[in-house]
Formats: sequence, C-alpha cells, structure tokens
Amino acid sequence: MRVGWIGLGGIGKPMAMNVLKSGFDLTVNDLQPDPVRELQKLGARVAANAREVAEGSDIVLASLPSNEASEEVALGPDGVLAGAKAGSIYVELSTISPDVVHKIARQAQEGDAAVLDAPVSGGIAARRDGNLSIMAGGEADVLARAMPVLQTFGSRIFHAGPSGSGATVKLVNNLLAGINMVATMEAMVLGVKAGLTVETLKEVVSASSGNSGIFQSLVDTVMQQSPNPPNGQVANQGLHTIGKDVQLAVDLARRHAVPLPLGSPASQVFLSGMARGWADREYWSIIQIFEEMSAVRVRPADF
Repeated sequence: MRVGWIGLGGIGKPMAMNVLKSGFDLTVNDLQPDPVRELQKLGARVAANAREVAEGSDIVLASLPSNEASEEVALGPDGVLAGAKAGSIYVELSTISPDVVHKIARQAQEGDAAVLDAPVSGGIAARRDGNLSIMAGGEADVLARAMPVLQTFGSRIFHAGPSGSGATVKLVNNLLAGINMVATMEAMVLGVKAGLTVETLKEVVSASSGNSGIFQSLVDTVMQQSPNPPNGQVANQGLHTIGKDVQLAVDLARRHAVPLPLGSPASQVFLSGMARGWADREYWSIIQIFEEMSAVRVRPADF
C-alpha cells in the first residue's frame, strides 16, 4: 500500500515517522521544509503539493491545524481530491468541524474515493511510540482497509459511526477536557487565595473519588513545568489547539441548539489567553488569568 502524508507538524511528524518505520512506501508534503527533509533522509519521497501526494498514493492522511487548512488541502485546485483515484482513501486526522468532513466526503464520493475522519488523542510520548487513540468516522469496510496504516501510530482505534462521527466525538471529548482544565485551575487559585498550599490541595483532592485524575495530573504540570516551550520546540498541548477545539465544540452545540452553560464560559477563558498572544504556549498558561483576577500567585516564581 502506497501511503501519502500531508502535515508534518508537532502532531503529524511523529505519526508519519511511525508509518515509514513500519515499512510503508511513503510520500510526504508540508509547507515547512525542515520536517520534509527529515522524513526524506529516512526514505520518504517528497511531493510538491497535496495533489501530487494523492496521485502517487493509495491512501492519503492529513494532520492539519484548522478547518480552513483542511478544506484547502482536500478541495483546492492542487488538493488531495484533485489527484485522488477511484478506490483511494483520504484520512482526515485533524480535529475539525463535522460540517467540513461532510463537505469533503461528498466531493470525494463524486470521484469514487472514500473519506475517513479519524482525529487522534494522546501526548508526545504516545505520538512517538505509536500509542495514540484514534476515533474514526466513515464506512466500516473503508476503516478495515485503512487499519494497517492506522495501527502504525494508534493502539486504540474506535469506529465511532458514519462520516463525521470521529470529528464529533473528538470535539465532545475535548470540550469535557477543556471544562475540566478550567475548573481545576479555578479550584487551585481559590484554595491558595483562601490560605491552603498547593500540596494540601493535591493531597486531599487526589484522594477524593471522582476528582483525582485530571486534578493531580494538572497540578503537577502547572507546578513543575513552564508553559513556554523550549526554543525551537512546539507545545505539547498548545493553547491554540485546545482553545480551537473547545470553540469548535461550542459552534457544534449552537448548530444543534444545545446549551452549554459550562462549555461556553470555558471557551472564553481560552480566548482570553489567545487574545494575550499565548497561542504557542502550553494550555496551562491560562492559570495566569485566574492568578491576575484573584491577585494571588500559585505557580513557582520562576514561571
């Protein structure tokens, strides 16, 4: 199976490297030359654009940052569908709106190509080690055909349902994560402002049923790691990415007339961080917003 890959950023590159290491014939494309050269040195071929990737591939996977990028790569004049052959598969790994997935799938069907929306979940180690979770939407037989490639970087692969279901479940999952992140930081700031230490909060809350997991993990992250990525590196879980996903979930709820009395305010916190120019910082930088509003310092002074 000839595999094409578009998008070699912080999420896409380690996944593409796992595909290549598994022995697949791989063709890559990205706007940035450095990751392309890195994959080329490992044996990948390089294509000038998405159309050229599709022309030489049986299955094309894309890991992209936004609705707009996904539409351009899939549907543009030099996009994937312009070069896709009948029977080929296009896998959209990006976290995007289900509406965009449906638009791409409809146009792919006109050329007898198939589309899977298969966003992923997991941190840097999971990307590197091939242990990501994959939530796939689309036809079951198409997923079965794509499975050998998906298994090179995903250890848990779920068939969420028809086209758009993968994108939908990823947005719901990330909405819940975003709400929990904001609630955890609110609680940390309140406890410190009221005279507790972070260590006491962590010890007690981590022992409380239902509150332990995300609180303990996020407290450790906030207190031990700087939200500023080291020079030349991308954020593990960037504020832009989490904020974008939560906002897409809010937009999805609006289209389905579902009120989000918790999700909508949470999205405003991430937008506030974006407005401060923190897009490329780790998502937990938003605790600074709560610190400023409450006139209290929670994090170590050197952060």
